[in-house]
Amino acid sequence: MCLAGASGAGAELLAAVPAQDLRAYYVWVPMLPPDDEGAAARAAELLAEPRALHYWDGERALAREMAEALRISARDSIGAGSGPGFAWDVYLAYARGAADLSAPALWMHQLGVTHAPRLDGEAFRQQVQRLLAASPA
Repeated sequence: MCLAGASGAGAELLAAVPAQDLRAYYVWVPMLPPDDEGAAARAAELLAEPRALHYWDGERALAREMAEALRISARDSIGAGSGPGFAWDVYLAYARGAADLSAPALWMHQLGVTHAPRLDGEAFRQQVQRLLAASPA
């Protein structure tokens, strides 16, 4: 489980932005050998916060769906192959009321993707705050 990115884009964001309607949804995906449901549960305990919800995507269904939506290839996500990839180590933000998961208002990553910015926790926080300010409550 990638705790560094999850902390920077999730826990630190929630700590810095007190908006009660801000939510963090963590989707844990088994991508590396130690990643399993137990590791996801331990990560969820470490990142527990009332505005955070944690999900286990053991079949990688959402990871595949979001990779297609975000145009993340196998080469970009796992370093090899030419087929579809997986959206893991990605950090997405949506405007209030957004219903289409495939169209985040902004996203960052820790992959080999070149068409979106790499995760920068401070920049992510600033952009989320702009989204909150621009969206009606």
